[in-house]
Amino acid sequence: MRPHSAEQIIMSRLLILQSKRLLLHSLERRAGEVGMESLQGRVERMRLDASQAQHDYRAAVLRLGSPQHKDYWVIAYSRLIEMGQVLTGKLRAAALDLSPAERYEISADVEMLETVVDGWTESMRRSMTAATG
Repeated sequence: MRPHSAEQIIMSRLLILQSKRLLLHSLERRAGEVGMESLQGRVERMRLDASQAQHDYRAAVLRLGSPQHKDYWVIAYSRLIEMGQVLTGKLRAAALDLSPAERYEISADVEMLETVVDGWTESMRRSMTAATG
């Protein structure tokens, strides 16, 4: 894919995300007004739409974007952090059914993974600082 086309796709995903967020904030504000509880269903649907739009934007940046793109590394690290946290949770849950010796092994793995995730978090913070600076 040509770089210009990739940038246009990323930008379109960002514009969709921003639009969904604006619509969500507007619906939330109106739902908070007296007598507007009927909007709660629409607010929840818009939350899901905004979440999906964010996922689509992040996926487009990672799939099509360049590491020089201002959001690339922040998105890459946040995705790694999410995956690490999910894996940590799964390992902890699985450890409950294991023998004490196996639980000890899993707890060492969980601790190591948490250290790696902490490193990714610090790298993401540095990337965010660099992107805003």
